[in-house]
Amino acid sequence: MKKMILSVVGLLLMGAASAMASNELVIHLTSGIAQRFVLISEQPTITFEGDNIVVKTTTAEVSYAMEDVNYFNYEDQTMTPIDEVTTADGMKITGDHISLSGLPAGSKVTVYGAAGQLYITETVDEDGHANVSLARLARGVYIINAANLSTKITKK
Repeated sequence: MKKMILSVVGLLLMGAASAMASNELVIHLTSGIAQRFVLISEQPTITFEGDNIVVKTTTAEVSYAMEDVNYFNYEDQTMTPIDEVTTADGMKITGDHISLSGLPAGSKVTVYGAAGQLYITETVDEDGHANVSLARLARGVYIINAANLSTKITKK
């Protein structure tokens, strides 16, 4: 029994040490998506409420059904300054400007704050392109929705 207790304590200490050396909490969903939360700026905490895993941050609260979560862990992501990012979904981010392509003509691109408030709505042109400027938005976490694309960005 004493050996088992020492083993459990050892595992807990290793997990705590791993978390201290890491800078992101990562929730790995069964769908293959990995949701990332930055430890320093978002300060995520995990609680279990009924059949849900709840992640609370300084700006939002997200709940996942336990059956949808494969596992969660802490990871160390080296962060470097990036001036321009192009995603596989046709989204290109350059500074405070987002360009999207390959969208249905006439559809909407929306930008929401972490608390759910709508800040920007743009209409996709006839060629399937939309341009969104985030210049007037304050620093923070935002959700970009466009057709079947939804992504979280952090404006610094």
